[in-house]
Amino acid sequence: MKWGIIGPGNIAKEFAEDLKYVESEKCIVAAVLGKEKSQAEKFIEKLDGAIATQSINEFIKAKLDIVYIATPHPLHYKQAIICLENKIPVLCEKPLAINEKQVTEIIIASKNNNTFLMEGMWTRFLPSFRFLFSTLNAGTIGDVLNIHADMSFIAEKDKSNRFFNPELGGGSLLDVGIYPIYLSYFLLGNPETVFACGKINESHIDETCGITLKYKDGKYAMLESSIITQTEGSAWIYGTEGTIRIKKPWTEQPEKIEVIINNESSFKNIPSWQGRGFQYEVEEVIKCLQQNKIESETVPHHASMSVIKIMDEVRRQLNIVYPEQKI
Repeated sequence: MKWGIIGPGNIAKEFAEDLKYVESEKCIVAAVLGKEKSQAEKFIEKLDGAIATQSINEFIKAKLDIVYIATPHPLHYKQAIICLENKIPVLCEKPLAINEKQVTEIIIASKNNNTFLMEGMWTRFLPSFRFLFSTLNAGTIGDVLNIHADMSFIAEKDKSNRFFNPELGGGSLLDVGIYPIYLSYFLLGNPETVFACGKINESHIDETCGITLKYKDGKYAMLESSIITQTEGSAWIYGTEGTIRIKKPWTEQPEKIEVIINNESSFKNIPSWQGRGFQYEVEEVIKCLQQNKIESETVPHHASMSVIKIMDEVRRQLNIVYPEQKI
């Protein structure tokens, strides 16, 4: 399987390194597109047969089987649409785009061209999440009532740093806040009401973000993200019969997962795997392509739509603004 990579940054490097762990099909990087050709050339130094490009027109001529997009958030929209219109399947890093309008148009392009598209919510395919969902599906903690989850890191305050740059979709919401939102969506679905608060800087991006999602029957999720503070980095799922705690870093390879049964017993799972774990979402992509699907049943198009709608509402409440992308 010939992969093309758009955006030769750190995440793309880890993604490319994890391709060697894919078992169902041999995967190679065939072409890399960088903002500067020197970036792409450096990226492919140890990749036999890969070509470096600076033009997307040159890139899409490389006869690729699929493209992985790992550029800053605001660039996803145009890059995904160009690939889809050229009938090249797309795995695009989260968020799929920066607002509902863009996500809608990308999905339409996927359907119109009968070409596969998936948002790269890679954590959903990790062994830790497989354990989580198998435990929930077994009814071990009963009916899920509420969720507490946070994700944060302290980003360097530098104008050249994308995390503080509104033109690059800066702030905590799109970069790390999307993880706890997706967890809530996977477990509880679409909320009835969204409440948001946070610290918004002079550039109108969120340095911290607190979100409460209210669901029917009194269920709720309390979510937090930040790029200026270090939170616990855990996720708690509370049910009628018990609790699941995914310890830090819950979105990657956690220290452990604790399952606590009310007034009875507890047990733990310590997941481990090779590399960062991108190989598991690649396996999902391969399976979908082999079955001629244009979307994954695990992270379907409507999941991307639902999550971006939540984030749009959070941005509306907090007046988080990206240049030329106001909602």
